[in-house]
Amino acid sequence: MQLPDEETVSYFLADPEIAAASFSGSVTDVLVHPQRIKKFVPYLIKTVLAGYLLATYVSPAIAERFNFTQKEALAASFIVGYAGIRMLNNLEKVIEEELKKKMGSKNHSMTTD
Repeated sequence: MQLPDEETVSYFLADPEIAAASFSGSVTDVLVHPQRIKKFVPYLIKTVLAGYLLATYVSPAIAERFNFTQKEALAASFIVGYAGIRMLNNLEKVIEEELKKKMGSKNHSMTTD
């Protein structure tokens, strides 16, 4: 099996090291906040997707805006990856609770009519 060349990798990611740091931050969240096995695979898929989007768009923008050195950019990418997946999980919980409230009140009004 031949490894992809640098040009192919750079096509998908602006900076592979920043991408790795962002993915690491996201995966760290999976390890720090373990899920039940039933939720693990969807959680891991969300983590990888969030890590990719953060590594591709958010981390390079932050690094460029604040003129970070390479090491600072890697650290920021790790933090952004971890924080991004935490925010995604919290947002998911809030939306789920709101849906349960709305569906519960809708079901309640149907039974009282």
